[in-house]
Amino acid sequence: MNRTERQNDKKLRLLPLGGLGEIGMNCFVLEYGNDMVLIDCGVQFPDSHWPGMDLLIPDLAYVKDRLDSLRGVVVTHGHEDHIGAIPYLLKEKELDIYATPFPAGLISQKLTEHSDLKDVRFHKIENRKPFKVGPFTFDPIPVQHSIIEALAFAIETPVGTVIHSGDFKHDAHETSQGKIGFEPFEEWGNKGVALLLSDSTNAERPGHTLSEMEIRDSFQDILSKQKGRMIIALFASNIKRLEKLLELAHAQGKKVALAGRSMHTYTKLASEQNSLLIPSNTLIPLENTGQFPDDKVIVLMTGSQAEPQSALLRISEGIHKEFHIRHGDLVVMSSRFIPGNERAISKMIDQLYRAGAEVIYESIHQVHVSGHGQQDELLMMLRAVKPKYFIPVHGAYRHLSKHAGLAEEVGIPPENIKVIEDGQLVELSVDGIELGERLKLNKTVIVGTDYVEGRPDIFTQRSNLAKTGIVFAVFMRDAKSLKLFGPPAIRSYGLIYFKGENPQHVAEDAEDHLEDIYYDFMHAQDLEETLRIEGRRFYKKRVSHKPIFIPLVLDV
Repeated sequence: MNRTERQNDKKLRLLPLGGLGEIGMNCFVLEYGNDMVLIDCGVQFPDSHWPGMDLLIPDLAYVKDRLDSLRGVVVTHGHEDHIGAIPYLLKEKELDIYATPFPAGLISQKLTEHSDLKDVRFHKIENRKPFKVGPFTFDPIPVQHSIIEALAFAIETPVGTVIHSGDFKHDAHETSQGKIGFEPFEEWGNKGVALLLSDSTNAERPGHTLSEMEIRDSFQDILSKQKGRMIIALFASNIKRLEKLLELAHAQGKKVALAGRSMHTYTKLASEQNSLLIPSNTLIPLENTGQFPDDKVIVLMTGSQAEPQSALLRISEGIHKEFHIRHGDLVVMSSRFIPGNERAISKMIDQLYRAGAEVIYESIHQVHVSGHGQQDELLMMLRAVKPKYFIPVHGAYRHLSKHAGLAEEVGIPPENIKVIEDGQLVELSVDGIELGERLKLNKTVIVGTDYVEGRPDIFTQRSNLAKTGIVFAVFMRDAKSLKLFGPPAIRSYGLIYFKGENPQHVAEDAEDHLEDIYYDFMHAQDLEETLRIEGRRFYKKRVSHKPIFIPLVLDV
């Protein structure tokens, strides 16, 4: 081993593969010497830039190149953007997964949807009971979030203590999971913390996150005034909010039905693990809601983000098999509009109104609070931990930048704050912190449960197809004389024609023009490329966008 290798062995390497500079797909690498640990391995749901794709997962090439060094995946909590990509890692290697029971149960269920997976070994995490993975000792610290069993970790490494906050908020009035505060972070802060990695999602929002108890009071008022059926859309993972709604419904003598696959999955798992109390004689099958008075019926369902195939979206479109909106129904959307989903959600709300429902949501009624701390809580974390160095995580770049400003407010020197994005290596040693190389990452695309092989430009091409349309021109010719049997056959799809243009006339003109071009260049080596260029030029004058033009010259 040379001197450089020995020096590198004394450095902790940190590498975000997802979640920094973007929302979702959280995956963070800790590496020391020949030992590597992942904190979370999540997915991201594609937007319109990824047409036809189901999921995006992190670029795991760095991990795959070092599989022999991978000691395990440590899970902060069970949201999809933290655990959803684990099955794809299991296609490559046997894994040790460290998690509390609820996320472990969710991961186990996800694995049943996949084939050809390597073996997995689950290791149960218990609050404040340290465990060792490779050269790292993890102290699991419970935090509050919009899902049960959320954790932060104080990680003892050979170069000092690193704290990863996980996703967190602070709610002094919510004690259903016991009293959860900043005392453990203060304990570690007093011992000395080298580096803090802290959730930045709500770094732009001043003040303190509202309490879930305020949401409970708001729902109690809404339920007491119920006149028709009530549909409440929320994330199925928000188990404690589900529990409060079930409790309120039971107290008012109402019946609750569930709609949506994940709603059934999450509630069943949480109930089996005794993390969700379901009052007796409260739950009914969705198909039995018609047996009770409308003002005694509540339906809890997925689809608050207008996700494709979700229960609420299908109901808004009138295509749900078991439930249809009627005049007088009230739809309560108990979630925040996630950026990027606004247009789809607004369209869904309009459809619900057209069907006769009334809709209330966060901006017009207090029916949701975030699971991520706002500026006051982020400052509380910084002051409790008192880190020497700080890296904001989990957020778009503006969130990370704003969080860095909060760190300066509490006295962390600017040179000790590193605002980084996915792919940026950071090296931490007893002597300091410095940025390493920046890796180029390409998100991995999933359709169904399989990888999509292909270059990134394929997805640009798919977007262009939606925008511009496509034209095929088939030239049939004699293989010996090279003469055409007739004008090329033109077929076009998705073109938007200029005013006054007739599609049939455009196609006929294209046939005549391209036939002339063919004979002008019939002996050229780049004949098909010439036809492609000339075809695009022709259509540029007749349609709104230059289409993708594909000429096919066939010898007979």
